[in-house]
Amino acid sequence: MAPLRRYLRLTATSVLEVRIYLDNPADGPRWLITDRDPALPRVMDAVRPLVLPKLREENERAKGKKGGKGKRKGVKDVVIR
Repeated sequence: MAPLRRYLRLTATSVLEVRIYLDNPADGPRWLITDRDPALPRVMDAVRPLVLPKLREENERAKGKKGGKGKRKGVKDVVIR
């Protein structure tokens, strides 16, 4: 199943590719990007303020790793609105 790809501008010079995976890709045009009431702008607006702090947090976590104690699992975030 191919993801729906959009780009989220973080700052004036940086852009992040956002991949949205749907259970049924045929449903995407119906509710995600429909002309009447598109959900995609609401999704992007909900995620936008959380991206930069998350990237900073991951960057600090990566800097804190000194020893190779195995691969640590990443933190999964869920946004509910």
